[in-house]
Amino acid sequence: MTNYVLEIVLQSPLTSAAGEGRVGLVDRDVAFDDLGLPILPGRRLKGLWREAYRDVADAWQQCKQVPTPASKIFGDSGQSPGNGDAYIHVASAELQEALSLKQWLEYLQHHKVRKIQSDDVVQHYATVRAQTAIDRHTGAAKENTLRFTRTLKAGLVFRAPVHFGSSNQEWKPNQELINALALGAVALQYMGTARTRGLGEVRCRLCKLDNEKLTDLTPDLNQSSLPSIAGAALTRPTQGVTVQTTTLTYSNPKVPTHILRYRLTLREPTVVPVSDADPNTVVTRQDIPGSHLWGVAAWHYLNQANCKAADPAFRHAFLDGELRFLTAYPETADTQQRLIPIPHSIRKFKDITGTNADAGIEELMDFVERSSDRRPTTRVDRRYAKMNQEGLKTQAVKTERNYHHARALNDRRIGRALGTNTPNGGALFTYEAIQAGQTFQGAVLGLKTHLEQLQTWLPTDTLISLGRSRSAQYGKAEFKWISEVEESSGLVEWDGFTATQKPSERGKCLIITTLSSLIAVNDFGHPEACFPTRELAVALKLNASELTLSSSYTRTEVIGGYNAYLRLPRQQWPAIAAGSVFVFELSGELDKNNKEGLVELEQDGLGLRKEEGYGRVAVNRHGHLGLQTGEQLDDPDKANVRDAPESEDIPKELKKLLQSIIRTRCIAEIQEIAVTVARRIRNVPSNSLLGRLRLLLEQDPDIAVERLNNFRKPAKDGLLDCRINTSRSGISWLPNTLYALLEKVWTEPNTITEKLIGEHTRELLDSADVDSIRQQLVNQLKTDDSKDMCKIFLNHLLTVLYRL
Repeated sequence: MTNYVLEIVLQSPLTSAAGEGRVGLVDRDVAFDDLGLPILPGRRLKGLWREAYRDVADAWQQCKQVPTPASKIFGDSGQSPGNGDAYIHVASAELQEALSLKQWLEYLQHHKVRKIQSDDVVQHYATVRAQTAIDRHTGAAKENTLRFTRTLKAGLVFRAPVHFGSSNQEWKPNQELINALALGAVALQYMGTARTRGLGEVRCRLCKLDNEKLTDLTPDLNQSSLPSIAGAALTRPTQGVTVQTTTLTYSNPKVPTHILRYRLTLREPTVVPVSDADPNTVVTRQDIPGSHLWGVAAWHYLNQANCKAADPAFRHAFLDGELRFLTAYPETADTQQRLIPIPHSIRKFKDITGTNADAGIEELMDFVERSSDRRPTTRVDRRYAKMNQEGLKTQAVKTERNYHHARALNDRRIGRALGTNTPNGGALFTYEAIQAGQTFQGAVLGLKTHLEQLQTWLPTDTLISLGRSRSAQYGKAEFKWISEVEESSGLVEWDGFTATQKPSERGKCLIITTLSSLIAVNDFGHPEACFPTRELAVALKLNASELTLSSSYTRTEVIGGYNAYLRLPRQQWPAIAAGSVFVFELSGELDKNNKEGLVELEQDGLGLRKEEGYGRVAVNRHGHLGLQTGEQLDDPDKANVRDAPESEDIPKELKKLLQSIIRTRCIAEIQEIAVTVARRIRNVPSNSLLGRLRLLLEQDPDIAVERLNNFRKPAKDGLLDCRINTSRSGISWLPNTLYALLEKVWTEPNTITEKLIGEHTRELLDSADVDSIRQQLVNQLKTDDSKDMCKIFLNHLLTVLYRL
């Protein structure tokens, strides 16, 4: 398969702002990942690429050509693939050597290894610039205007993967589309902030990557020939699979009989929006609703040969609810077990006593079991866990926040948002997203024949798109079936919730726990976040009067969504949140028929939109476990240390990174040594003599020594009389006069720095397996950096002496 990449080479320092800063360090920061490696966000790249292409299209119109509109190539808001328009996905750009660096950095930054910090990596790729505003009348700096901006160093090379068609299926671009995109890439010459002040100059090109060989796709330009960029489109591949729908029979079963499990591995951050009061912030769910996989499966069905929406198979599977796509919840990293939402009746004590306090273990209480304890309680911090008689084992979903802005629409010359007060002035907004790399597990319920057919429509190991902003930076996930079609019985989709296979009996008590959001209507048919007691009574073959709600522990939420086909938001429904607990008192004991209804209730669920995974419930499951303590499955202190990547040699870029980190640490220590030496000097030279010595620092060391020896007698005597107290200094190479110190530093730099370089190199690479690599770094640092370190040492020493 042909891979395409957008290559960006920084011609000058660049500030691709992350939208935030670090208090006391930098006011405007750039975008980095968790390891400290810089990235260029995909949404930003696609927007800049689009604007650059529009400039090219305007120029082509002057040449009496009709270029393809930018909206046809880059898409419009809400556009879905497969409607005749071109569609591309632009991922975030990473360093070209990022893949080889990440394996080593994950090992070196592990909290149990902690050889380097992410800030060490950041300092290698970026610098901090200070700037201020000048008063035009006085020529002095204005008060409270000093700002620090981090910029990426010039010369860095980034590559952003580009996919055509959609993430669900790779389509082949024609030559006109390649020409259009390649010319737009060449026209993209500036990005980031402060572009008119020397920052942000870049060189971009669209390339084809075959077997690690990069080929520039920019067409040759000359005065007599212009490559066509009209009629740009994608060639949709012919499907080789034909779905046989005539063999399927549909009996509209009330209860699904079989289950098929799947796993989603996020390759990019994913935004699954929920309703939120802030119009400029998109908050994400921390799970993947079944409606998303429902849409993916339907899209794949319609893209098979001879398959249409009017087919009975499509109608029954996706419209009549024959297949039920359950919500994908996080899975444990160790046992790959699907977690469940923590019931809201479970609380943790605010004060921890006894041995649990020393071990940092949370003490829990389930209000369903007891509520007489007077110790103050609060909700559990995490949302998902697995529960058994050993306790509650929780795991958090990692999220991140990314800042974006929409440009002003009326004037293309304005490259920023003007604010909400200006009509069509764009806006600043924030996306909260689930971090990439996490895995989620879900299931599909239905008849055995239907599930087997679903596996042919949606093959395993397929790359799919999820959530919002799927054309740039977000939404890529790997889909995989992880089990065969198996018969469902009892609490089929929730492993680890309890040891029993069937709902336990609790006499005249009935405990209902929602395992997903529950959508219901009231007695008048209006949507309301109320428990459907009548539906529960019908499922158990009881009268509603025989069920009395004695207590409940609930939360509510609003369920929305987006209809990609109609390009309209779906109606928002109030719903009972997952993890809500309802305790009913029964007027009598359950008979055999009622008990069978408990099993069917768990398999069928309650409420509306069951095909999207809503309304899943558990009956009498968690109230008898006797939970006492809580444990974090993702506790970093319990994580195993990753082994260092096996390699005879480390990557070239990693050597440069380690060399930079060692140099920085050596310089920091050598400056401390300079302060120590300065405080041990008696008879400090005059400021004029210190100034003459500072001029010598600009010279080559050999020339500096020669000129030092040529000093006149009064100046030389002044340096010889400048005595250094070497007793108990801890510095073995320290001479007893400033004159001898200058001479030694210039003539024997390795003597000064060798010990420092060796110690810090050994601190980073302390394994015997990398002895040869460590020695290479030491030799390289001694050759390249010893003289510079000594110069920094003397410069700092003279500065401290000048201030004494």
